[in-house]
Amino acid sequence: MAIKFEVAQVLQTWDPTQFDKYQDEDDKDLPPGTIRVRTGTTGEGGSERYAYPADPNRMPIPLYGEQVLIINQPDGQAKQRGEDKAYYISTVNTHGSVNTCVLPFLQDARSDTSIAAPSAIVATGAGQKAQQISWEEKDIVYLQPFQGDINYPDRFGSILRFSSTHLPSETSKYKKKPFWTGDIKNDPFVSLTCGAKDARTGKSIDKYYAIEDPMKDPSYIYLTSTQKFNKFDLAQPKVGKQVDKLNIYNESQVIIGANRLIFNARKDELILVSKKDVKIATPAWNTDMDEFFTQMLKLIEEVIKQNKNLEAAHNEIGKVAQADAITKHPTGVGFTGVADNSADFEASNQKSTSNANTTKQIRSAIEKIKGVIEGMKQ
Repeated sequence: MAIKFEVAQVLQTWDPTQFDKYQDEDDKDLPPGTIRVRTGTTGEGGSERYAYPADPNRMPIPLYGEQVLIINQPDGQAKQRGEDKAYYISTVNTHGSVNTCVLPFLQDARSDTSIAAPSAIVATGAGQKAQQISWEEKDIVYLQPFQGDINYPDRFGSILRFSSTHLPSETSKYKKKPFWTGDIKNDPFVSLTCGAKDARTGKSIDKYYAIEDPMKDPSYIYLTSTQKFNKFDLAQPKVGKQVDKLNIYNESQVIIGANRLIFNARKDELILVSKKDVKIATPAWNTDMDEFFTQMLKLIEEVIKQNKNLEAAHNEIGKVAQADAITKHPTGVGFTGVADNSADFEASNQKSTSNANTTKQIRSAIEKIKGVIEGMKQ
């Protein structure tokens, strides 16, 4: 079956059918993403109809005034067999701009054919420019493609890039060089960048292409196989011991960058598992978690040792005080009686015994903490 493509202009309607639930002239619900289009020869009017997304899993909503490719195919919701309806496929790149393809006056004459909907359905008249709902035109620069890429840029400077390693000796033909590098040709590389700064600044007519920059872009996720990054500074200069820098490490890694990161486990645990170690760096501290817990355990063991020494000292003081309370000293005329302050010695003995018991209780609590930390060891 032959398929005929047509170019249709997207119309601004009183009811924004692509953004909310509306009905057609027969009170049938329009599918999500439905647009109103006009087909016909430039300046000679044409017929108006609804067009539906051809791919239900990919719905690039066009702007009012843009041109789209449409095809007529069977209507699965029709009451009778053989009825067709229009499906739109993609936007026509009329301006060579990633941000807008609006060319509003190609088919702006009113339709007078019998299949046209009432004119009230269209919010603009002949020669009038469509008013977008919430979009406004920006000068966005295309992001540099590389040979073999499959890229999905949006209108606003973001991009999902499926690319690979391009050796530095082979990148002279590209206006912008890759922001990643590597030693193995065509090893896969995937990146998702939100609002690449280079694409959102300057004039597209002058720059022609832009490139992502992990030092400047608002947020990004990089999935590497063997790639390295020569231009990449971490938020802290020290991130722990024996960490390969990003311009050296050439094994697979996932890099996430933004002004703030939130990992929100709404039901179960947040699990961080590492074959080697977990590094944590803040403005005041940089630490290896293995080293941190090892030193913490050593500190607790030293505290327990000192606690035992302190308990022994309290016991020894108690023994001395008890002995002094009952000791009689020889003199030239015989032995003295019990010291007048023997009660003080006895009180000191009792205090020392109490201190020794308290010290032992403290050690018991510390040993429990030690047991918990030891239970964390692999």
